[in-house]
Amino acid sequence: MKKIILAPAVALAFTGLVASPVAAAESTSAQSTSSQTAEQKKVEAHKAKKAEAKKKADAEAAAKKAEADKKAKEKAAAEKKAAADKKAKDAKAAAKKKADEKKAAEDKADKKDDAKKPPKKVAPKPAPAPKDEDKDAKDDDNSEDKVNPINASVQVVSGDVTAEELHEDGVTVKVTGLEKGDKVSAKSGLTGPAVTAQGSTATMKLRSAKELSQESVAYAVQVQRAGTSPDTVADTLNLKRQGPAPGNISLPTNEISIEDFEKNGIDYSGAGFTPEAQIKVYGGHGKGVWHGGEDTATADAEGNISGHLNAPAAEYLEAGTYLVYAVDPKTGSTKSVEFTVTDDSVTPIDASIKVDPKEIAAEDLANKDKGVTVTVTGVKKGDKITDSLTGKTETADADGDYKLHLWYEGKASDLEVGKLPFTVNVEREGTESETLNGEINVVDEDEAVDAIDASLKVDPKEITAEDLANKDKGVTVTVTGVKKGDKIKDSLTGKTEIADADGDYKLHLWYEGNPDSLEAGKVPFTVTIDREGTESETLNGNINIVAEDSDDDGDNPEAPAEATFKVSPKTIEAADFANEKKGVTLAVENCEPGADVHFEVNPKGINVTAYENSVKADDEGNASVNVFGTSSDVSAYVGAYTATATCGDDTMKDSFMVTEGANGGGSGGGDNGNAGNGGDDGSQLPRTGADLGGLTTGALLLLVGGAAIALTGRKNKIGQTPTSF
Repeated sequence: MKKIILAPAVALAFTGLVASPVAAAESTSAQSTSSQTAEQKKVEAHKAKKAEAKKKADAEAAAKKAEADKKAKEKAAAEKKAAADKKAKDAKAAAKKKADEKKAAEDKADKKDDAKKPPKKVAPKPAPAPKDEDKDAKDDDNSEDKVNPINASVQVVSGDVTAEELHEDGVTVKVTGLEKGDKVSAKSGLTGPAVTAQGSTATMKLRSAKELSQESVAYAVQVQRAGTSPDTVADTLNLKRQGPAPGNISLPTNEISIEDFEKNGIDYSGAGFTPEAQIKVYGGHGKGVWHGGEDTATADAEGNISGHLNAPAAEYLEAGTYLVYAVDPKTGSTKSVEFTVTDDSVTPIDASIKVDPKEIAAEDLANKDKGVTVTVTGVKKGDKITDSLTGKTETADADGDYKLHLWYEGKASDLEVGKLPFTVNVEREGTESETLNGEINVVDEDEAVDAIDASLKVDPKEITAEDLANKDKGVTVTVTGVKKGDKIKDSLTGKTEIADADGDYKLHLWYEGNPDSLEAGKVPFTVTIDREGTESETLNGNINIVAEDSDDDGDNPEAPAEATFKVSPKTIEAADFANEKKGVTLAVENCEPGADVHFEVNPKGINVTAYENSVKADDEGNASVNVFGTSSDVSAYVGAYTATATCGDDTMKDSFMVTEGANGGGSGGGDNGNAGNGGDDGSQLPRTGADLGGLTTGALLLLVGGAAIALTGRKNKIGQTPTSF
């Protein structure tokens, strides 16, 4: 047996270890190699098993984490849904409670109404809240099924504008195909405030963020409707050129007076024509080219032209729209531009509007007999006035203010609380038209405010300067027709007082200066009434200053009796009111003998033409007229009326009521002895609406059955007084 001696520090390749210098035991090579291989496999198997166990543990940990994350998300979603369901349920319960309370209040109010009064319209109530969540879900599904898809469109309705006008003033666009409650907002291209549709259409005022240089601008608006996805509708606005542009012709002005046009003609310029071409330029008006309105311009190397056109002959020259157009013979294209010739005698429109009352309930705005009064200030006789609410065009019959009666022609339920926009367009021949923008503030019925209808009376009628300058004396001014909370301010003391009740309010006025500065005669003053939610009203009055008494007894002369105004009867049946031998008598007593006494009758919220007439007081200072209806449709007169009498500086008001008949306040005394006169004295006024000299403040004339419903009157016999009834 051979012995193998291993040298010191020899590496054993199969173990990777360094052996110490030892002598190996005698063994065969095969046995040694086999033993070492088995050991190696055992080590590797142990490592593999350990790695497998770690992999399995990691997988189980990942699965547990994923499961925990899933449960956490499901829990959060469930909590969110539960909170949303609770919020919806609470909201429905609150809505039901509010609706029930409103109905209870309305039912209570209805019981107090007169039996003949039409039942009050109750606003639609929200449906009762379902009792379970499944019903909620079902209702929601049904509601979503009923939502109509958005099918809207948009277009500009305010006419052509320049880039400068678009940036500074903006344009009015109209969005159609809407439903009430749709939210409409500017999306791109142009900017402007969002609006809420009150019906099937909505108008918006849009403008550019900066002055544009391009010839057109694309813009879009977004329409949002509850229960469906928003939609975007778009349009393109072409801008009016401000100066010569490629392929166009322009003028130094778009408006010229007849005098300047006749004297100087008009210059033109253009660009974008065929270089060196002979461009034919014509002036047109009416049916063709005006005499002398032709010119030939040679385009320069860049295609620019310029020239001059003479005005038409004087017999053909008139205010209106004219046209200058140029024809390029090389391309066959025609370029044109309009201009306006104005009559210097025509004043440009400078109008404004005012709405009264400032606030109104939806039911009243949708009632043609109520509505609002829009006063258009600054009109001229012959102006055409068109409003966007009714679409009607009226013609001003005098210079100054013109009153429009506007109402909403749809259903009251379509109106939402808030501002309802409208426009009034004024057209005047010979000058540019003007569009005025206005708003009607729609409020809840309980919040509607009555317009101010007040008058004042001074007592005593005459006073000395010493007494007027004495704070403890002075005069008492009674303001009639105030409402609780009205603020009342006089110009003499400058103080503001607040009415503590409806009806009459008494002011104590005096002169705060030196009485020596007061002269005998009239001292004018004003009383201004402010009422929240409507226009203020200023009343004018006078205090008569008289000289101190110079008699030996030292007594002041007796002041004349105060003028009085009486309406009789205060309540009358419609049949008696339409009887010219009955009607209602308006009488003034103690006016200045021979003075003009002016009577007016104005209907309240009904379409009956207002009445006015002036008569002279007799030698005793008395005057009266009889007012009656002229239509066979007597029911049209049913309603309330305000009567006014003006005697010198005093304006006195009263009222009367025309009833259907069941509760008419007796017509006895309404005839007051005039049957024998019957107008035979020639003092009876015309009784047709067309001939009636009525108020020129926009009073309405309603045609019923072909007959004009109007008020007219006749003078009573001179000398009749209120005590004669």
